[in-house]
Amino acid sequence: MRLLFSFLLLSSTLFSCCDFLLSHKGEYVVGRTMEFEKKVTSQLIIFPKGTRFVSRLSDQGVGVSWIGKYGFMGMDAFGTDSLVDGFNDKGLSFGALWFPETKYPKIDPSSRKEKIALQDIGNWILSTCASVEDVKSALQNVEIEAVSLASIGSIPPLHFAIHDVYGNSLVVEFLNGKMHLIDNPIHVLTNSPSFEWQMTNLRNYVNLTPENAESIKLNDMVLQPTGQGTGMMGLPGDWTPPSRFVRIAFFTQFLLLGQERNALVNGALHLINTVDIPYGLVRERKKESYDYTQWACVKNLSQQIFHYRTYQDLNLQTIRLQDELRSIGRTVRRIPVHGTSP
Repeated sequence: MRLLFSFLLLSSTLFSCCDFLLSHKGEYVVGRTMEFEKKVTSQLIIFPKGTRFVSRLSDQGVGVSWIGKYGFMGMDAFGTDSLVDGFNDKGLSFGALWFPETKYPKIDPSSRKEKIALQDIGNWILSTCASVEDVKSALQNVEIEAVSLASIGSIPPLHFAIHDVYGNSLVVEFLNGKMHLIDNPIHVLTNSPSFEWQMTNLRNYVNLTPENAESIKLNDMVLQPTGQGTGMMGLPGDWTPPSRFVRIAFFTQFLLLGQERNALVNGALHLINTVDIPYGLVRERKKESYDYTQWACVKNLSQQIFHYRTYQDLNLQTIRLQDELRSIGRTVRRIPVHGTSP
């Protein structure tokens, strides 16, 4: 588990994930992209209800231990069994995204709260919580240990995107040594700066509209629009986290869905396409390192279906959580994910 976060830190300059909730007629799906500099070797893992967990702390001590109340599934990275994205059989979604501004609270040795290692947060939330409100309550009762790793002398800066099947969204950020639980009315999260900054930045784009601009008259000359899409003139098109945040925030509001059965999943995939990073288009100036979209997933929280695709294989793979839970009994199942590298 420590390997995952060590690797993320080494690639901190190239980490550009995107997460959003999309809804239609009482159904909810979450879209997520995983951008990274090097191959993450993810595996898809299904944990049944009743799985036993123990959180190992930095001093090799034992933190909180628990038995999972809910079955859940999702993606890990580097074969660690620590999920960076997933959802459970109650329709709760979790995603961990890189957030350089993170400053975690200090552990209080005298506190009676249970301690949990940062890398275990995803598994803990998905196995014990059924809603955003559950997550808010649970996080108040633990202390999260984010330790300095000896190999790199730093800690992994992360924030979390939480959504539930009732349409609620939560951002968990650690700023200036305090945990912030922020209701997310726009249902979108990227990386940096803080969520509050991203929400303020949206005000710079209040002019955006899906409707084409009309012609205008200057003296005796009529100026016609240059073509389709003029209502979106000024929409940022680069891959920085603020630009991706703006694009997805407005696209989720303007998107129209068809009547076909998979319209919501199809719509989420089209939105993912607008932030997908092809290999080689985002790179470091002084070294050969390239940030690109290694995999993307769409989690249908209402139907409990996990869809994913990888960089080399754009065909959508589909896993039904309830079918898997019935099949595996009390055994954890791991499914290799192929085609994440170019």
